[in-house]
Amino acid sequence: MNRFFATCLALALALPIVASAQARTPYLQTLTPTSVTVVFRTAGAGRGRVCFGEAPDALGAPVLGTDGATQHVIRLGALRPATRYWYAATTDATCPARAEDGDTFRTPPTPGTVEPLRLWVVGDSGTGGSAQRAVRDAMLAYVGDAMPDLFLHVGDMAYDDGTDAEFSGGFFGPYADILRRTPVWPAIGNHEAHTSDSGSESGPYYQSYVLPRAGEAGGVPSGTEAWYSFDHANVHFIVLDSADSSRSVGSPMLTWLEEDLAATDATWVVAFWHHPPYTKGSHDSDTESTHVQMRQNVLPILETWDVDVVLGGHSHIYERSFLVQGAYDTPTTAAGHILDPGDGRVEGDGPYDLAGPGSVYVVAGHGGAGVSGDADHPLMFFSEVDYGSVIVDVEGDVMTLTNVRRDGEVTDTATLVKGEGVHVLAPRGGERLPLARPYDVRWTAPAGGTADLDVSYDDGATWAAIAAGEANDGAFTWTPTVPGERVRLRVAVGAASDESGTFAIAAESDLELIPFGGAWEYSDGAAAPDAAWRTTTGGWPSGDAELGYGDGDEVTTLLDADPNVPTVYFRRAITIEGDVLSATLDVLYDDAIAVWIDDRRVASVNVGDEAHEAFATDASSDDETMSFDLDPSVFRRGTIVVAALVKQANASSSDLSFDLRLRARVRADAPEVDGGVTPGPDGSTPTEDGGSTTPPRDGGSTEEGGGGGGCGCSAGGDPVSAPLLGLWWAIRRRRRITAW
Repeated sequence: MNRFFATCLALALALPIVASAQARTPYLQTLTPTSVTVVFRTAGAGRGRVCFGEAPDALGAPVLGTDGATQHVIRLGALRPATRYWYAATTDATCPARAEDGDTFRTPPTPGTVEPLRLWVVGDSGTGGSAQRAVRDAMLAYVGDAMPDLFLHVGDMAYDDGTDAEFSGGFFGPYADILRRTPVWPAIGNHEAHTSDSGSESGPYYQSYVLPRAGEAGGVPSGTEAWYSFDHANVHFIVLDSADSSRSVGSPMLTWLEEDLAATDATWVVAFWHHPPYTKGSHDSDTESTHVQMRQNVLPILETWDVDVVLGGHSHIYERSFLVQGAYDTPTTAAGHILDPGDGRVEGDGPYDLAGPGSVYVVAGHGGAGVSGDADHPLMFFSEVDYGSVIVDVEGDVMTLTNVRRDGEVTDTATLVKGEGVHVLAPRGGERLPLARPYDVRWTAPAGGTADLDVSYDDGATWAAIAAGEANDGAFTWTPTVPGERVRLRVAVGAASDESGTFAIAAESDLELIPFGGAWEYSDGAAAPDAAWRTTTGGWPSGDAELGYGDGDEVTTLLDADPNVPTVYFRRAITIEGDVLSATLDVLYDDAIAVWIDDRRVASVNVGDEAHEAFATDASSDDETMSFDLDPSVFRRGTIVVAALVKQANASSSDLSFDLRLRARVRADAPEVDGGVTPGPDGSTPTEDGGSTTPPRDGGSTEEGGGGGGCGCSAGGDPVSAPLLGLWWAIRRRRRITAW
């Protein structure tokens, strides 16, 4: 980050929230295939300028802003579609020699182009508190280097009243590093409407954002920043104002909405606003008029034009619906309105088919403000009263929704597909698959026929068959044995085929060895277990975490004795396949916990005397959490035992809780392939004449004996021959799971 802006931001966030304007680092607005607007704010008046170019050290002549301004709004035009740019925003007289690494953006392709698109959906976040930061950090950890292309905020980004200072402290501060490279497309929330007016487009909300009024980002011109639309790749987005504009039938917003929907031919249509039509969270869509009006007046228009996904916030909860249509009545009922009663998950009942009628509704009001609610709406397949955000991935005719909880857990997914033909569902692209571990390739296709699976490194054109003539049942278990950073996978059924985006096969992978919510053996009786309890398994009852009693949130309820049993014990075995390079232990407990790996104690909180009859040295809060970085030397290859004890604070403590997650970076060995031959670091394997055979990379040629020639494939990228494949691909069928 530019030192000037970093200093301004640090000073701004260190000050109490007051009415005076605060400096803001650069952020991106109204990104189109040929333009973008860069906005930043300085403490003192001056003339802003933005220098930009197609390389960080090739910044061209500056585009100048208005002299004497503190809020600098500078539009960059004449850009090329689908092109990466770097920029530097400054009030200095000259451009810097190089842009900061994070000051970059990529223009969208021309509308209708099929390319991967990743969205980050957040609502009700703008507290500036720890929950908001945890949600942000969980998203960043989940996406890694594959950052979202767009940031969609469904409102309430500045608590409590949407003031200028609250925008700085609750939105532009916490998200500064994201906003400088990812354009945000907002919808106004009721808290922003406390101090901003949609009729006059005035107030801190409208002063903060530069949004398309004239159709400059795609869609029909709305004539206002209160509601608008835009295109990105093959998705059309519609943003409505449920907080401060008329929601009545025949109102200007709803009239424009019909015109805009009639004009788009995008593959996917996504609509979002603040007040969701369906929710049973901190707000109730059956009793509050704004929700009722949006449901009764807006949804018939959206569903007439086959809008695919509707996003909302306001209700501080995460909810995701079945595939539904026509549920406009109050109170909402499910009968006759759920078109697909399945879970929408690739690994479950299969994706929702959006080629026909129906929409999926998501409430993402869990971005940072206190969560609550009954979570029992009849149209919702999955609900969760916890903080998080939603990642939406779009690639061609497949869209995937992923809820990432604040602790990094993925608690819900749904996949939507459009059209007939073949759709690769897993991998979609962006994943890092562990080397030498089985992976379930999944797809959908019309019934009948057989499936052929191919893999390509780097160029996506030179394909090598990994399976041919398999049953077209939607699943195949593949064990990759060659590492690579740009790998694609293709599935063909008859003449139809589809291919994934690029993914990686990594020798070093971040694995979840034990998940939260996993199964544990437990001993909760009055007597202590035998002395070998930490090194053996078997003979105890077992249940899924959270285990405990007294809070009402337990999955497995343990013995609640009076007086309390001081100590409860847990254990499970796991298998380590490779070398552990680093590991993190996350524990949830009440009131004390100690954890062992292979009888070596690796973590302890409030445990003094380990004896069964001893109580904790101190009490914890309910469901206390703590993380520990572990010494990798405690791990060994093979089966190990992870054991834990949890202690009560005293004989009358009211509750006890336990859950545990173990994550590690593991380096796997390249497995032996057919005939006992192990690939080298580049994937090469020795040939009978002492040379080597290298898998296709960087153009796809196959070199034998260290010399040129020997392509092993025909023109047009046909699969290489079966004998070559036998040298460097190990394929193991584990099970078949129907994807539909």
